[in-house]
Amino acid sequence: MQANELPLDVALLLRDHIESYEQLELLLLLRAERGHSWTEEALNTRLGISAWLISDAFTKLQSAGFVDVHVEGIEKQYAYRLQSESVEATISQLAQAYREHPMPVIKLMSANAIERVRTAALSTFADAFILRTDKHRG
Repeated sequence: MQANELPLDVALLLRDHIESYEQLELLLLLRAERGHSWTEEALNTRLGISAWLISDAFTKLQSAGFVDVHVEGIEKQYAYRLQSESVEATISQLAQAYREHPMPVIKLMSANAIERVRTAALSTFADAFILRTDKHRG
């Protein structure tokens, strides 16, 4: 299986919503254990991902609508947010592809990351040539 053999909806999900392996691992674990809430510490222990990477991944997953957060005592609890049927089917395909043939998923995620860096670099380069007017000049 090649990266271009991933179903289009899986490729789009990865491109649009999953920027890191931490996000992928968290999404798949939370979905597999729906109904269970997790603290960052528990996920750190379970997945061996540092707390700051987990926190960053959760922020992005929450803004994409995949995670619910609630505070219990002094700790944040994270749980999977059920998606529409079509998105659930896409996540199921992603989980199966990653479990059975992880390399196409990894290659596509790497290509997506490179494209994000290229796009950001081009934008920064283009911004360097924008002529700005100085409001304090007469």
